[in-house]
Formats: sequence, structure tokens, C-alpha cells
Amino acid sequence: MIRWGAGMGDLGAAAVAQCAVPHRLASVDVAIIATYLGAMIVVGVIVARRLRGFRDFFIAGGRMTTPLLVCTLVSTYYGLDVTFGTSETAFFEGVAAFVAYSAPFYLFYVLTAVLVAPRLKRLDALSLPEAIGNAYGAQARIAAALASFVYSAPILGVAGMGLIGTVFFDLEPWQGCAIGGAVATVYTMLGGLLADALTDTVQFVVMCVTAAVAAVVMLCTVGGPEAIGARLGPEVLAPLGTLSSWEALVFAVVAMTPLVEPAFYQRTFAAVNARQVVKALLIGAVLWASYDWLVVYLGVAGRDLVAAGRLPAGLDGSEVLLHVAAIALPPGLLGLFVAGCLAAAMSTVDSYTLIAAGNVVYDGWQTATGRRLSDRSLLLATRVLVLVTMAAAIALALLFERLRDAWIFMSTVLLSTVLWPMLAVLFAPRLATRRAGRWSTTAGLTVSVALFVMFEVAGTPTVDGSMALLLPGVGVELQRESALLFTLPLAALGFAAGAAADRQRGTAP
Repeated sequence: MIRWGAGMGDLGAAAVAQCAVPHRLASVDVAIIATYLGAMIVVGVIVARRLRGFRDFFIAGGRMTTPLLVCTLVSTYYGLDVTFGTSETAFFEGVAAFVAYSAPFYLFYVLTAVLVAPRLKRLDALSLPEAIGNAYGAQARIAAALASFVYSAPILGVAGMGLIGTVFFDLEPWQGCAIGGAVATVYTMLGGLLADALTDTVQFVVMCVTAAVAAVVMLCTVGGPEAIGARLGPEVLAPLGTLSSWEALVFAVVAMTPLVEPAFYQRTFAAVNARQVVKALLIGAVLWASYDWLVVYLGVAGRDLVAAGRLPAGLDGSEVLLHVAAIALPPGLLGLFVAGCLAAAMSTVDSYTLIAAGNVVYDGWQTATGRRLSDRSLLLATRVLVLVTMAAAIALALLFERLRDAWIFMSTVLLSTVLWPMLAVLFAPRLATRRAGRWSTTAGLTVSVALFVMFEVAGTPTVDGSMALLLPGVGVELQRESALLFTLPLAALGFAAGAAADRQRGTAP
């Protein structure tokens, strides 16, 4: 879904209001964008006629093959927040944005494909929380559903659409969020995962082609990374940039997210067989790396344009990709680029909205009440929750001043809650006892949420725009970015303690 790099700028309401690109869209550009948005809704209407029940809606009836899986996985996991965040990191850090921030994810993409997906496909489940619940019971399933909902609420993608609306159409942030969110909501409510996957296929192509065209134009304009490094200095090409070893460790830990990524799990359960999803993830890893490099290069090129005086000296790094595109692309191609940006945002927004809504209804409500809804009621309730989830995401997107804060919170909650219990289910089922899962999911969810509340209430701002918290009774200062290094071991202790308690009582897994 979302990756964060040091120096990510504010894409919330305050920052969006300050963005401005010195380029007006031509009529052909507006026509291309309008056609794209209309086509998304048409796909939803067509697919809606073929749905027969909740399974069709949520996992496309389990009939997804490799081509569809590749397109939907790549475009879903590479949203607008990553596109802007990676280019911004490259703007400040150079090629370290690729080596230090993006590369660790490729290792876990491959591990997810080779080790996780085949085992996951053997489970009788439709979602990550259901897989947790089948092993550990209702309490663990509800905790996993809450964590997955927090991670999947499309706050960042919605905020990105608000940015595009403000930059290119002079809209208020809430208007851009509302228009983009409304289009994504309509076709997701109508067609579910299949509509999502079909539109992701279009989004994937548009997203990759426009970035590639902009990169080619920039190569002809400013040269490759070596030429830029010769002008700006060797630090632009330094593999780790200004990262310390401690910061590199934090990013390596965050890169474990694919092991429990809700969108990966949903697509795995939706695949025809394990072989299809394994191939899709391995192909996706190559495509993610290629797209990452394109975006990193465009960020570095933007830094060179600033040094040459062709872009403003006070440029906000989160805007660099938009500025470079405005310079590089003529009318028509610029419209495709903006459509590609919207595609990147919507491919994340639609997928995660569907997952979040399903978590609430299928995993949360049914488990908490002990009432199993009929297939028709389940489908209707999930569609309603798609609308509610999107409305909540728009409201939260306008409240967050820093998307970095949202991303850190979301990934920390997910990993802390479900990583150890899910790995045990997949690789060490004898350790997957009831108390182990309950204690680990409860500790991970409770502590991660409580810790971030403490950061907001009692934290001290740092010079780099982060927050620090002095842990009471310990005398250790914890930075917000490092919270995962505290909560993950605590969740592991909860898992070990629960497993030990079950062994003492002779409780079977």
C-alpha cells in the first residue's frame, strides 16, 4: 500500500493549500481526465450486473488469474502517497530513496510470494482477520479486524487526490478529496473486487506509461543520475544518503509489512490457485522496482532543476513530481500524467476501502455479535460500509497535517497486532495456541494505539518535525518513527507468555 521516507512533506490540508504548479491544463488534458473518471464508473456498473453474492463482491468469487492479479497488486500497493513520498525522498536524499527506503521491501515481496502465499492459500478464510480468528478465536479476530481497518482506511490516497485537485484545478482540498473519493466509492460499491481489479488494470498502465514518458523527457533534458551527481555532488549518489544505521534498521522493520499486508491476503484468497498469486507477486516485485526507480529519478531530476534555477528554490519536496511533469510534458501527455496520478490514488483508495468495509462487517460485526448475516445482508452491509469508510477517510485526510504521521501510526498498529500470530499460523502452527494469539493481538493493538495517543498528548517536537516521548519509569526517549521497535518485541512477549500459559494448562492449539 504505502511507504514512508524521511523528509516526507505535508500532504494534509495545510500543505495542500500551499501547493501551486505554474502550468494550466489544456482542454485536451481536462477531457482526458474526465473520460478516465467516467470510465471507472462505467466499469462498476457493468460488473455489478454479474455479482451473485458476498464472495463475488469481496474476493471476485476466487477466480482471479495472474494478469489481473499483477495489475491490481502493483497499482494497489503503489499509491499516490508512495509516488509523491518516494520522489520527495529522492529530492532530498538522492538515490538513497531507492537503495535504503525501497529496496528492503523487494526482499519481503519475494518472501511473501515464495513462503507466505502458498501457505496462505491453504487456509479456509476470506480475509486476514478471519485467518487470525480461525486460529485464535473471536477476541483475536476482532483485534485483527480493528488493526486491519486502521491500516486500510484510505486516508492517504484521499489526501493525495485533494492535492491534485488543488494543484491542477484550483479546488479546495475538501473538494478534491470529495470528488476523487466519490468516483472511487461508486465503482467499488457497485462492482467490488472485480471492478476494482479491472479498473486497476487501466490505472496500472496509465500510471506506468506517464511516469516513463516524463522520465525519458527528463533524461534528454538533464541527463542521467551520473550527470546530475557530477553537477550536484557525490552525496546525490550515496547509497544510504544521510541515514544512520539506527534509521536504516527502522526502515528494514517497516518493510516487513508485506508479510501481513491485507491487500495481498485478499488477492491471495481471490486467486484461482497459489501458483497464480506467486507468479503475480514475483512479477509485481520487478514492476515495483522499475516504477520506484522512475520516480526516484524524477525526484533527483527535480533537485537538479532547482539548482539550475528552472524550479523555485523554496520548492516543497512533496510537489516535486508535479513540477517536473509540468515542465516535461506537453498538453495531452500532461493530462495523461494527471490521470495517472489519479489512477495511483484511486487504485489504493478503492482497494483499501473495500478491505476496511469488509473488516468491519464480515470480521468485526459478525464476530462481536455472534450473528451470521445472510449473504444478501452481508453484501448490502458491506456496500453501505464502503460509503461510511470513504466519508470517514475524507474527514481524517483533512485533519492530518502530516501524512507521515498517519502512515507511521497505520503500519505500526498493523504489524504490532498481527505479525507474530500470523507468522505462527503459517510457519509454526504448534505454537499458535489460543492465549498466545489473544495476548499478542491485544497487547500489540492496545499498546500501539496508546503509545501514539501519548505522543500526541505528551510528546515533544523534534528538529526534524517528528515527536519524542520520555517513557515513564524507564528514562528512555522514544522517537515516533521508532515506536515499532518497542511495540513489536512487546507483542512477541505477549505471544510467548500466552503460549507458555497454555502449555502449563495443557491447552491444545
